[in-house]
Amino acid sequence: MNEQDRLAEQQLLDYVQLSGAERYAAFLESVARTGKFWVAVSGEFVLTLFDEDGQELLPAWPSAATARASLVRAPQLQAYAPAERELSAWRDRAAASMREAGVVVGVFPNERMHSAAADVAQLLAHLDDVLADEGELDGEDDDAAAEPGPDAGLDLERAQRELAQKFAKPREP
Repeated sequence: MNEQDRLAEQQLLDYVQLSGAERYAAFLESVARTGKFWVAVSGEFVLTLFDEDGQELLPAWPSAATARASLVRAPQLQAYAPAERELSAWRDRAAASMREAGVVVGVFPNERMHSAAADVAQLLAHLDDVLADEGELDGEDDDAAAEPGPDAGLDLERAQRELAQKFAKPREP
């Protein structure tokens, strides 16, 4: 892991303490950048939780470290470990079955396992919007992208502000 990735990882770990909307924005930015997210598994079982309304949630984190940081604080979940998911493969296979089963994504749970709940279609639409926005930015200044400066990389502070404004706040249990 290079220095830039370590800094991005530390920022994500710092985000665990923020609001659901801020963690949602950080999750979108990270997944759009990496094409990956993490769930918790134990053997063949994928962790799902229920919120206070009885809604089944698939907890999803932007990195293995953020997943571990949440799971380690929940003694009843010690058998679970982070498992990487590729967004493209998940979009093709798991997302449809989750919609059919009525399971929503619990985006970036904190150490108390509180998360922003997002319908699969809503989450994918938001990710597509972020990816489209990044594509537009990439095309605007190819020279700057070819020569990264000291501030290059994931800017979670900016992403959190912009995405929190752009998208309606997902409900947080």
